[in-house]
Amino acid sequence: MGDSIFLRGFEIEDAFLINKWRNDSEIQKLVSTSFKYVSLEIEKEWVKSKMMDNRKDIYLAICLNDVSRKIVGYVSVNNIDYVNRTADGGGIVIGDKQYQDGEIKYEVGVKIRELVFDHLNMNRFTGACLLEHKISRIMMEACGYKLEGIRRQAIYKNGTYHDQLCYSLLREEYYRLLNDGQYTFMAFAKRVKQIRKDLTR
Repeated sequence: MGDSIFLRGFEIEDAFLINKWRNDSEIQKLVSTSFKYVSLEIEKEWVKSKMMDNRKDIYLAICLNDVSRKIVGYVSVNNIDYVNRTADGGGIVIGDKQYQDGEIKYEVGVKIRELVFDHLNMNRFTGACLLEHKISRIMMEACGYKLEGIRRQAIYKNGTYHDQLCYSLLREEYYRLLNDGQYTFMAFAKRVKQIRKDLTR
């Protein structure tokens, strides 16, 4: 576990699949932003902008580490603050529905935390999800993120306002969990199972 995907910078050809995923209402139900149709030309310009400027926002394609090397989703690190050493997780979008079982997201999470703490030298990494997005909540808590609070009615989506849960992971917490072996897939799966159980009580 851990070598089935790799991350790379965007290429202009990625715009075609990203546009397909962005216009898929089923996929967009899983993200915090409001749904809106995006033209391919706008998508190309957006992808190009992420390719050319990656100082404060880093967008990466999630690709299979096999002969196909195909892109199955994308992930981002946003609002990188090199003075206060903070960054926001932009979320993981798995557009290829064949790979939405959670294992790919786990691997992406491992690689993104390595990028944020080992390479960008951040001290604080945040994440957020809608209150009703239980999968995202479970995955963040299983990775050691701490709930900081709830932004009430912060997101307008599908005709109604939604509460947003705000999480953070500190550098010292990340390395403690890493050194204790808590970022192995087996340990992660065990915590997911326990959190699921707690949420149903």
